[in-house]
Amino acid sequence: MIDLFSFQASETPLRQISLAFFNSGGHQPEESRIVTTAILVGAVILAYLIWKRLGGGAPWNRQSGATVVPRDISSILEQAMVLRSRIDMSFHPITTSRQTISCTLFELADTGITLEMPIGVSPSDAWVDKLMVCYFRIPRENKQPYYYTFVSPVAGVWKKGDISYVILGIPSKVELGQKRKHLRLELPPMDIKDFRIWPATEDGSFHFETDPKNWPEPLAVYIREDPSKLKVLDLSGGGIKLSFDPHRYEGLDDFVARHPVLFMRLELEQTDNMEFPPYFMAARLRTKVQDPALGVMMLGYEFVECCSTDGSETIDWVKIDPERGIDDLVTWVFKRHLELYREREIV
Repeated sequence: MIDLFSFQASETPLRQISLAFFNSGGHQPEESRIVTTAILVGAVILAYLIWKRLGGGAPWNRQSGATVVPRDISSILEQAMVLRSRIDMSFHPITTSRQTISCTLFELADTGITLEMPIGVSPSDAWVDKLMVCYFRIPRENKQPYYYTFVSPVAGVWKKGDISYVILGIPSKVELGQKRKHLRLELPPMDIKDFRIWPATEDGSFHFETDPKNWPEPLAVYIREDPSKLKVLDLSGGGIKLSFDPHRYEGLDDFVARHPVLFMRLELEQTDNMEFPPYFMAARLRTKVQDPALGVMMLGYEFVECCSTDGSETIDWVKIDPERGIDDLVTWVFKRHLELYREREIV
């Protein structure tokens, strides 16, 4: 709010006008005082509107979707730091061919933001001055999280041991926004009827093997009662994110390096009167993050080919448009998202 006392005490043109009215000599008639008061009120309102338009004291308004106030930007980033929010970073502008790097917010200072790169990502000096677009979220208890995005240049890169770090400049603006070609859902464990994965295999013509009888044994099978071994973190029409406990999968790191593509079978519970038929998917690894605090490996996969099971003995693989995803899955995720949203709002 504007400080009316300081406003009236300042020697502004509006102040001089008001003094001229009050110091015009003698007692002012009633009509004159009414006119003077009206002019002063109008002047204060006009000054306030101009002040707001110029951004004076503008608070972080989630309805407007953006803030440029350094104090508010620092507050949002500090929340992300405390909550260990993941930062998804990509070169700006984002294209479908550019991979998103899932980073850890390592340090926040007045001079910049330090992000820890996942193992295997080694930024070079050529990254310096390149613009990066970053996405992160702030979770809220029993409510949908806030999603944020900002653009910032790379100020420096450094490495300690096998871990690389990127320093970004403090962004001048933070906006509400979520990087998603498809709506992504944190899937309740009981929504999964069946989920299992295999190392991908090829036939003699370098296409994905169409006969499951020729596949190796499954690498992992999801168990509702024990989701800690293999956990589905989230799901969208275009991909899936998994969490593995390396202690329960010996040689997992080496396996992931040698098998960037997996076969998957997914069957989901009915939602909003919609049945989701079992699907086979071939999925390519896109992100790999080791969480030192939880001791788990988080892997993000993009669906590249799929086939709805129709009882046939072989699989008719169909390429997936990355912009469209799997139509049935896109619809299922959207309907389930609305169901969960309504449940949470009621709670």
